[in-house]
Amino acid sequence: MGDLLRLVLRAVATAWLVAIAPLELASTLTRLVPRLVDGVGWMASGLIAARMLVVVLGIVVGRQLWHRSAHVLRPVLVWAAADLGTLALVLASRALPSNRAPGDGLVAWLGYAGAALLVIVAAQMTQDAARDADH
Repeated sequence: MGDLLRLVLRAVATAWLVAIAPLELASTLTRLVPRLVDGVGWMASGLIAARMLVVVLGIVVGRQLWHRSAHVLRPVLVWAAADLGTLALVLASRALPSNRAPGDGLVAWLGYAGAALLVIVAAQMTQDAARDADH
C-alpha cells in the first residue's frame, strides 16, 4: 500500500508540475495578452517573466521527482517558495488586468498552496524511498 500511495502522489505531483501548471499559465497568458494592447509596463513584464521562470523550474523539478531523485526535496522547496511568492505578487499587483472577483485571489492562492503541499509530500516520500534503497 505504501508503494502504491507513493506512486500515486508522485504521479499527481509530476502531472501538476509538468502539465497542469504550464497549461494553466499558457491559458492565462492567452487571455491576458490581447488585453495588453497598449503595451506592457516593466512591472507586468517582470511578473509574467517570474511566473514563466517558476513554471520552467517546476518542469525541471517534476522530472527529478518522476525519476526518483534522492535529492529532490530541496529543489521542490525552492520551487514551492518561488511559486507561492510570485503568485502572491501577481494576485496583489494591479499591474496585470484581471477579471477576478474580490476574494478570488485568496482562493486561487490557497489552491496553489494545496498543490505545493502535495508536491512537497510526494518529494519527501520519494526522497526517503530513494535513500532507503541506497542503503
